[in-house]
This record gives sequence, structure tokens and C-alpha cells, in this order.
Amino acid sequence: MIKSLLGAFRTLTRFPLPHQAMEREERTLFWFPFVGAFLGLFSVGISFLPLPPSVLSALMIATCAYLTRGFHLDGLCDFADGLGGGWTKQRALAIMKDSHSGAFALIVLCCTLLIQYAALQSLMQIRLALVLVPSFGRLMQVLAAATMDYARSGEGTASALVRSARKRHALVAGVQLTLLFVALFFLVPENLFISSLASVCSALMVALVVMRIAQKRLGGVTGDVLGAIEVLAETAAMVGFLIPLA
Repeated sequence: MIKSLLGAFRTLTRFPLPHQAMEREERTLFWFPFVGAFLGLFSVGISFLPLPPSVLSALMIATCAYLTRGFHLDGLCDFADGLGGGWTKQRALAIMKDSHSGAFALIVLCCTLLIQYAALQSLMQIRLALVLVPSFGRLMQVLAAATMDYARSGEGTASALVRSARKRHALVAGVQLTLLFVALFFLVPENLFISSLASVCSALMVALVVMRIAQKRLGGVTGDVLGAIEVLAETAAMVGFLIPLA
């Protein structure tokens, strides 16, 4: 259990944790939502700073990008370039492997961060959302890895993780989420419970759309696709949380 937890943190963050060889890398998937919630605590800490909401929002985005090495944002950029510039599966995968960023990457990245920047200003004092939203984004990664094939024929960043993942990993994560919502039902005001439910539903809808596109265009997922799913699902979760509060 400890090895898989440390493995999840090493995979998703830049924290200098001791390296321990793992025989079953897919066990790290159980901890992805937990790592997301842990990262959300940094946003909670930032929200207490005596600064304007616009500055706090920017600091939250920058801190998350730093703590995750920009890993998921890079995946989003590569995914956007691959779909925008590749008309065949082979061409799209080749573009996604290229380290250069094109126009599609910049457009999608700027639009996504702009939505996050605006949404976080409204979520600033709803600290429950700051913890849940990144957890929902990582949960969608588990869903994609556990239910889809790896798109490349050779090895890649997430090849071992995706190929060894099974539906039970998504099932366990889903059970954790269900227990969380049962607790929220009794612990938080009704409006925040409904917002939390709307948030995860929004994240799920966007994740399913991206998964469908990836399946149709690429034949599965790659590490870049998983990164794109996390960022887009997390962004959707932010907006979804705000809808019932509008």
C-alpha cells in the first residue's frame, strides 16, 4: 500500500520521494484521486493569503503547474496538436510525440487556463471545491486508463500503466467517490452537496467526450491523452461546481 501511494505521488507530482521498485504499477491508480485532493490543499492554503481574488487565482494555477511539473498541461498541448494537425492515427501520434508546440496547443491551453482563472475567482472561498475539483480530474484519469486500450504499439510514458490497468481500478475509485458523497450529504450544506454532484457529473461528461474522441481518432489513450483528460475534466468540474450556485 505504501509503495503504491508513493508511486502515485512520484507519477503525478514533483515531490522528491524515495524510489521503490514496484511490481504492479497499476496499483498507483487507487491513489490518484487522493493525490489530487492533496494538491488541492495547496490551493486552500493560498486562499487564506490577503490578496485580491485575481492574484490568488493565478497563484493557484501556477502552484499546481509547478507541483505537477506541468505534466498534464503538456499532455493537453500535445493532444490538441495531434488532433488538430494529424488526419490519420499515425500522423496524430507522431505529432503528439514531438516536443514542439503548435498553434492548436497554444489556443487550447490559453482557453483552458482562462476558464480556470475565471472559475477559481468564484470558488476562492469555497474550500471544499478547491479540494474536490483536482480529485475529480484524477479520478477521470483512472476511468480512462482502466477502460481503454493503449493507442501506441510500442512503449510510452503510460504504456505499462494503461496496459496493466483493469476495470476494478475504476470500480474501487468509484466506490471511494460514492462513500465521499455519502459523507458530504451529512456534513455539508445542501447547496454544496448539489454543487459537488454537478461538479463530478460535469467532469465525467467531458472525460467521456475526450475518451470517445481519443478512441475514434487514436484507437485508445496515451500519456498525453490522460493528461488532457485530467486538465479538461478538472476545468469542467470547476464550472460544474458553480452552476447550482449561480
